[in-house]
Amino acid sequence: MNGGTAGTAGESTMKELIRQARIHQEIAQDLLAKAEEISSAKPDNDSSAEHLVRTRWKFTGRERQVAGLLIGGLSNRRIARSLTISERTVKNHLHSIFCKMGVSDRTQAVIKLMRAS
Repeated sequence: MNGGTAGTAGESTMKELIRQARIHQEIAQDLLAKAEEISSAKPDNDSSAEHLVRTRWKFTGRERQVAGLLIGGLSNRRIARSLTISERTVKNHLHSIFCKMGVSDRTQAVIKLMRAS
């Protein structure tokens, strides 16, 4: 075996991993921007997503904040730290959000929220 060939294959794999990481980073940044937009939306802001959240699902202000951070991909712990509430309170808000949306998990909730925007 030629060591140069293995290096090229390894280099190619590394470049692909870096490319994929950049794509994932861009997606994460887009999600975080959307989460920030939703979580910081003022009650009088009548964007389609905010309107759905307020009228269709009737989220409370705190539930809107949790939903926004949920879209951003944050864990319960990170949501709790961001909002300075306990993880148990986050779980309670998520349970309420899931019930109002008619979903059973965070993935389904994120999909519905993303489609609504």
